[in-house]
Amino acid sequence: MVTYVILGVAILLIIKKIIDKRNSTVKSISGAEALAAHAEGKATFIDVRTPAEVSQGKLEGAIEANVTSIMFKKQIVNLDKSKPYIVYCRSGMRSSKACKMMEKAGFTDLTNLSGGYMSLK
Repeated sequence: MVTYVILGVAILLIIKKIIDKRNSTVKSISGAEALAAHAEGKATFIDVRTPAEVSQGKLEGAIEANVTSIMFKKQIVNLDKSKPYIVYCRSGMRSSKACKMMEKAGFTDLTNLSGGYMSLK
């Protein structure tokens, strides 16, 4: 009986993940496209890496908001939710998570930098 319950919960979680992905408005962008959009003033970068990672270099003008910090939600709450943002981390995984959190918080124009900061080198 417990096995069926666990299996049922697992199936529901998989279905939820598929539905969430389909309903997401977060786009992905390459490093070159992100740099061009930023240079043209079309978006603001948000760096969601740790302070140690940021100390090794970041994109000029990027807002720092460590997604692994308990302060992340407090840091993003003061940002204009209607403005376009390009979110990046080291490789693109944490920034994807950050985009999902920001989308749930009401942000409407989010783009995840595929490959993260590493894709810009």
